Amino acid sequence: MRKKIYLGIWLILAVGLLAGCGSRAEENTAEGEDAAGGQIVQNTRSTPEMDKENEENRKPETEENEKAEADMSEQVILNPEDLNEPEIGGQEVTDAIPERHAVNKLQIVFLGDSILDGYRNETGIAHLTGEYCDADVYNLAMGGTTAALPTSEKAEYEEWTSRSLQGVVHAICGNVDPSIMDGHIAREIFDICDFSETDYFVLEYGMNDFLSSMPLNNEESVYDPYSYVGALRIAVKNLREYYPDAQIVLCSPNYAHFWASDGTYLGDGNMSSNGIANLVEYHRVCGNVSADLNTLFLNAYDGIGLDAYTADEYLEDGVHLSAKGREEYAKKLSQIILECEATRNN
Repeated sequence: MRKKIYLGIWLILAVGLLAGCGSRAEENTAEGEDAAGGQIVQNTRSTPEMDKENEENRKPETEENEKAEADMSEQVILNPEDLNEPEIGGQEVTDAIPERHAVNKLQIVFLGDSILDGYRNETGIAHLTGEYCDADVYNLAMGGTTAALPTSEKAEYEEWTSRSLQGVVHAICGNVDPSIMDGHIAREIFDICDFSETDYFVLEYGMNDFLSSMPLNNEESVYDPYSYVGALRIAVKNLREYYPDAQIVLCSPNYAHFWASDGTYLGDGNMSSNGIANLVEYHRVCGNVSADLNTLFLNAYDGIGLDAYTADEYLEDGVHLSAKGREEYAKKLSQIILECEATRNN
């Protein structure tokens, strides 16, 4: 009987000793190497402060994801007949054909659509930017044009007829005949501009790419001239090859409201789709191209004070900017250029 008691006590002590050794083994291998000599990572517990910080960091991302999901759930596919650019009524052209000034003065060349072309007066974006930056401005924008090449057009230089962004860039680089601009004031300005003196090329496209249902991109070819992304890439690549000293500013399409011909509200750039994507997606991929190619970038979608709450003040027909919208656009663009100039001069 006594032997059995001693044996039980001995077993209890042995189990306790083994448990203690196991705890010490865990403590000894909590950092550094494990028992087999491999590197292990110490397990740590988060503090309440860390939890709060992580939650704050996750909050913007969560809100953005929820907003994107909400936008998709409310998506409205527009009918082709509703994908029309509103006409700009009776804008008087008062901007004179520019003349070359002092050698030290900045030269800014604008390429774009009616956002730039529709207002060739003292309220226009190009004119105002020239004033804010004290620059010579050459506005080659042509209303109704896209960045992407329409599928009905050929991409060969010898057969080129398109006035798209790529067409104007190819003409600037001497690869296609500038006669593609004949009949437009852009041709007169083109003929007097010395592009080798250009400090900034401003490229503003995307609204008509959306309205024309141009593909966003081609996953098999990032330089597809028939896609919006491919067109932007081609334009930047060519301008840098021929004018390496010039800076390039990519401007995304601006936020917009869309209306049917009978006045029915169809939705905004976040929820209205052309069957390929929403307008906001054209803005986002423009920003992606800018970041990837390291250009300057103007977020005209929600970076100039324009949104659903200010649309009545910033837009005159749902698509084109009002005088207030153009002024804010020019101020933001000028800020980007002048900040770049300050960096370059230092």
